[in-house]
Amino acid sequence: MKQGLEELPVPPYRPLSMLLRRAGATLIDYILFAALVRSAMNIDQLFMMQDTHMLFVLLGVILLILSYYVLLEGLTGCTIGKRVMRIRVVDRYGEPPGLYRALIRSVLRVLDCNPLLLGGLPAALGIVMTDRGQRFGDMAAHTFVVKACDSPSCTMNRGKEVIAITFAAAPIVLAAILPMIMRVNPLPEERASKEAYTDEKIHISHSGMFKITTSPDWLFDPNLDNEADISISNRFSNKYLAVFSESKKRFKDGCTLEQYLEYAEQSFAAGLAHSPIYKPRATVINGYPAYQFAVEQEVNGVKVAYIVTTIETKLYYHWITVWTDAAKYKEYQQELHSVIRTFNNFTT
Repeated sequence: MKQGLEELPVPPYRPLSMLLRRAGATLIDYILFAALVRSAMNIDQLFMMQDTHMLFVLLGVILLILSYYVLLEGLTGCTIGKRVMRIRVVDRYGEPPGLYRALIRSVLRVLDCNPLLLGGLPAALGIVMTDRGQRFGDMAAHTFVVKACDSPSCTMNRGKEVIAITFAAAPIVLAAILPMIMRVNPLPEERASKEAYTDEKIHISHSGMFKITTSPDWLFDPNLDNEADISISNRFSNKYLAVFSESKKRFKDGCTLEQYLEYAEQSFAAGLAHSPIYKPRATVINGYPAYQFAVEQEVNGVKVAYIVTTIETKLYYHWITVWTDAAKYKEYQQELHSVIRTFNNFTT
């Protein structure tokens, strides 16, 4: 009759030592998933997907992760991370726990090992505070994590191990090579669309009288300002743009671009008094006279860099504001100025 782990003396592990081994294994596995997801898709495009498509992508990632843990831990006791850290998941007899128990502990991983939920704190507390270092998933599945050399049964069916590794690796390999295949052999509808598709995206004002051109990852964003004629953003990179146009008929006779600039400056007076990036300077945007200044302000405890451009056309004054995190200003400065220079009026 086999003797269960519950009946044996508690292994003389130092809780912190086992915690570090398990944290290291988890980190290795998570890095593997992050690299896989990043190679399989353009993250910016993920944020531009329709909700239904994004749901399918996220479900696919979840199933991929579950199959990885369930197959490898259930049939071999080891993920790649656990093999590196020389630890194993076992049942009470020191053998691989099987698919059912592996599924239970893998599903509960969402609660106690989720870095986005509680940072893995529940798992850490369970490992340190329980006699046999069990997190909640282990307690529910009646599994244990032990050093590989201390498992009572280290023998394993090599055929079963090969099958588990093959089935767990197959979706990983597929996800990694599928984007490359698709880029080489695009679908018919993709080939047709690429003929007309460019690396630019044109954003037209509500009136249809002017436009701004950006890269495709900028999207219409009415939540920025519902009064803006163009309101767009790349929220993944924290880049934002709003354009306001006002008919010259609204101003008194003799209003100049310089006076309109003063109006814009007043809105940023506090920022200019404390941290101007550069003071107003004359420029030309697509043949139209313009003024431009940049300022850094603190908004809700976050430093934000703004570039403000005022432009005069025959019938209108235009006010373009772009902004991003101050810490990213130097990185995005060239792109933001390039976007501003694409402003063009469909009328004169």
